[in-house]
Amino acid sequence: MKNEIILILGGTGALGKTLTRRYHNKNNIIIFSRDEHKQVEMKRLYPNLKYHIGNIKEKESILQAINEYKPSVIINTAALKHVPVCENNPYESVKTNIIGHKNLIDSISLSNHQIKTLMFISTDKACSPINVYGMCKAISERLYVDFSNKQDKIKVVLCRYGNVLESTGSVIPLFKSILQQNSSFLPITHPEMTRFLLSLEDAVNLIHWAYEHKESHGKIVIPNIKSLKVTDIAKTLIGNKPVTLKNIGIRPGEKLHEAMISLEESIRTKKYKNYFMITDKI
Repeated sequence: MKNEIILILGGTGALGKTLTRRYHNKNNIIIFSRDEHKQVEMKRLYPNLKYHIGNIKEKESILQAINEYKPSVIINTAALKHVPVCENNPYESVKTNIIGHKNLIDSISLSNHQIKTLMFISTDKACSPINVYGMCKAISERLYVDFSNKQDKIKVVLCRYGNVLESTGSVIPLFKSILQQNSSFLPITHPEMTRFLLSLEDAVNLIHWAYEHKESHGKIVIPNIKSLKVTDIAKTLIGNKPVTLKNIGIRPGEKLHEAMISLEESIRTKKYKNYFMITDKI
């Protein structure tokens, strides 16, 4: 990706920062987020970027950014993503994780500026969802696929993956924080629980591959990775410390095992070396 004007929605998040680090030297990047403090901090590292305070829950905010900066690529990483938070605040999840994406699609349609590529970052929790967050993301996936089917001037790409290792609120930073407090135990929701984990760099590699692939329009692109037991991750971080594992029970909305591709989706899935691609039709 080079010589593009890239608008990153949710750009002050962990993924947005990693995308910025990867692409800022050869592209013009606009960081769009509602977090003033994070934008000020990020500007110290990247003073030459453009920064826009905005909220995807407000269509006018998105439309203004598109018309002002005229991006050629939009990457939407914005989300209300913590499962317990979404369970306790379902309407807020709907406003951010469904209506926010509809606002973006509508803004693109209303704008007098033609973008080339629209990318949406989804989650494994959208696969056979049981919680509010996953249900919202599953509906948003359909919004983007529907938009891709109704036009072919804009390349629309969806990326679905699991827990990013060092992203805010993920299990490894949580465990590290607890260990730094010299706790005698790490909380485990279930001894058999597994999760798909990948690094921020691997997440960006997936996005880049999906962006470059000539057949990815309207498709859901997924990394070919294995799931890991959360207890194994915890034991690795504990090392030789006198710390035990304490079972605290599965929280509302949590699955014991996540899936990247459902049984129904598998018949519409094409495998590549490091990635899978789910099509809308068999």
